[in-house]
Amino acid sequence: MKQQLRSVSMVLAFVVGGLFHRQIAPFEWWLPIGISIMLSITFVGLDVRGLRPVRMHLWLLLSIQALGVGSWGLVRLAGYPVLAESLYYCAAAPIASASPIIVGLLRGNVEFSTTAMVLSQVAFAVVTPFVLPLVVHGDSLGYMELMGVVAWQIFVVLGVPALISASLRLAYPPCREWAPKLKDLSLGIWVVNLVVLTAGGVQRIIERGYSFHDMWPMMLGAAVVCLIGFTAGYRLGYPDLKRECSQGLGQKNTVLTLYMAAQSYASPLAYIGPVFYVFCHNMANAIQLTLASREREKRR
Repeated sequence: MKQQLRSVSMVLAFVVGGLFHRQIAPFEWWLPIGISIMLSITFVGLDVRGLRPVRMHLWLLLSIQALGVGSWGLVRLAGYPVLAESLYYCAAAPIASASPIIVGLLRGNVEFSTTAMVLSQVAFAVVTPFVLPLVVHGDSLGYMELMGVVAWQIFVVLGVPALISASLRLAYPPCREWAPKLKDLSLGIWVVNLVVLTAGGVQRIIERGYSFHDMWPMMLGAAVVCLIGFTAGYRLGYPDLKRECSQGLGQKNTVLTLYMAAQSYASPLAYIGPVFYVFCHNMANAIQLTLASREREKRR
């Protein structure tokens, strides 16, 4: 039921943001605040002592970076820098906090997925400031200057929530029980973020006069990256962690991805890729859950 609500809310968020883009776009200042609150809720409920990294986590993290940098590099060499940038946003994003929930519904190893999700946030925070300045299609800022900008933005949306949650856990240990009670609040903030991100993206596209002909390569590229992520993850984790690694390479923190793609240093057209990726990975989740349900019914 909650997954269906997320899917319906996602569609409504895109519709509302698209229809009222002119009125909502000025509220993009809310995005880092909304993302920070969501991640604070996630982090405060984590049992850090229960995180158990294994060798497969390293392979998974390397695969995320390889898919992101690899897809960007290949398409950039082919002569499509904006499409390459768009695919990087789709592929290199950290694992979504919803991934352990989906893995639980698939009756997989939730502990492995939770550890992978946390480690992917750390890896993203460490690697992205060095890589993203090479990826963005623009020359308004130098490498070191842009690296500093990206590092600060990531610290705001990832580092601040981690520090807040750690401080709360030290000062008031019972706060760990807040996370389950605040899931609906987190879902609401997620929807608001999607509305604002959609409005901002639509406004920029209209201002620059992009057509469907300009956007369809980004949409197709996002679908291909999503398909590669889920299938490559399945093969990487086969046979014991196939569902977990499939989610790790395919289920992305799309709100964070869209936030990075919406920055002034990013190509506006590249924003379309991660927007469409939201639809793609939710469809992949729906297919996985349906197949898992049919498999359980056959065993009865």
